[in-house]
Amino acid sequence: MLQRCCWKEGANLSLVVSGKIYTSTKIIDGSILIENGKIARIGKNLEGEEKLDFRRKGNLILPGLIDMHVHLRDFKLDYKEDFETGTMAAAMGGFTVVCDMPNTIPPINKPSVLRKREKIARKKSFVDYGLYYGVPKKLEHLTEEVVDLAIGLKIFMHREFYSQENQELMRKTLDFASRKNMLVVAHAERPEPVRQTEFGPIRLPEAEAGAIEDITELSSKVGFKLHVTHISSTRGAEIFSKKKSLLPLTGDTCPHYLLLTEKDVEKIGKIARVEPSLRSERDRKFLLEKLQKGVIDCVTSDHAPHSLEEKLADPPASGFPSLETTVPLLLTMVKKDMLRLEDFVRTCSSRPARILGLKHLGEIKEGITANLTVVDLEKEWKIDPSNFISKAKFSPFAGTKVIGVPIATLVRGKLVMFEREIVGRRGWGRNVKTFG
Repeated sequence: MLQRCCWKEGANLSLVVSGKIYTSTKIIDGSILIENGKIARIGKNLEGEEKLDFRRKGNLILPGLIDMHVHLRDFKLDYKEDFETGTMAAAMGGFTVVCDMPNTIPPINKPSVLRKREKIARKKSFVDYGLYYGVPKKLEHLTEEVVDLAIGLKIFMHREFYSQENQELMRKTLDFASRKNMLVVAHAERPEPVRQTEFGPIRLPEAEAGAIEDITELSSKVGFKLHVTHISSTRGAEIFSKKKSLLPLTGDTCPHYLLLTEKDVEKIGKIARVEPSLRSERDRKFLLEKLQKGVIDCVTSDHAPHSLEEKLADPPASGFPSLETTVPLLLTMVKKDMLRLEDFVRTCSSRPARILGLKHLGEIKEGITANLTVVDLEKEWKIDPSNFISKAKFSPFAGTKVIGVPIATLVRGKLVMFEREIVGRRGWGRNVKTFG
């Protein structure tokens, strides 16, 4: 019965979800009535045609979680991941929305490629999604269709921003983003300075700090809405914090920067190779402090799957799958008093929704879209990458004991994951930019 719940053919049945509910003001014992994919009412002992009961110790109903930074690969990189496996991994990880990066083969920097991307995502996705657009090669590739379909513009600064032959195009692209009120997400690293390591060259914290200085200075002149992604260092966070007091600036970091250091790379090896690279213990603590204080707005997974052969190559591919580990790791931090529960919800739901302009998401209240994530705050388990839904079966967190796990993911009122099984349907996901 549970696998059929909410998916009866030809029906759009009302659903009541009961348990402890995290609202913007407090946690309440109650029920959520969902009709036509939206929260119709919040109250006590509500009635509906279908019911989901989470009135169990440790269970908590949260606003649907949002990951602003994932790489779902697909296209010619579908051997690493595709929209089907990636969005199933997202649902298993408790995410109701994921925002996909454009560094694919081919890259998503032409309207025709963006259209193709949308078509594939629409066909395969289990959860809702956003699509970032890359810096185009030609100005005519900046169109109204891009504004309509893309959740934002992504800049890989170390590859694109500092190229002399690219300066005019870059400036006009950012002018376009400013005029159209498009979010600009920056991977903020200068090409140098670098340091040679056993696993290839890595850019130093100075490269991150310098790039944040550069892109925020340009943002202040041009006026585009800027988000700095995966902040990894004390120096980067210091510059970010200083600039945030002067500009409408937002940013995120990732669980691996909050929990791992360069010492872990020495122990774990190539699996822990990532860009930006893991930093010192001082950096880790400083980032956590800035997250706790709300200076850093969000936590993203930077889900970056590769084949194992690529990951173990010389040099190893950068990144690792993270959609299925991010929430358990963060809930464990909550359990250990490293984060407050409200920090977790803010950084993984309400702030991403506001930054992305998704007014219908990010909280539990009447009238908005019924995206919900249910977690068991008490469940203890061990991260085992061999059980990942992602095609990438490795993780620097392999063997880590965690406390807390997503147990249900609802997207627009439909159950996509329940009790650690995918029960949703391929093709249910929609582009959040076009489907509110």
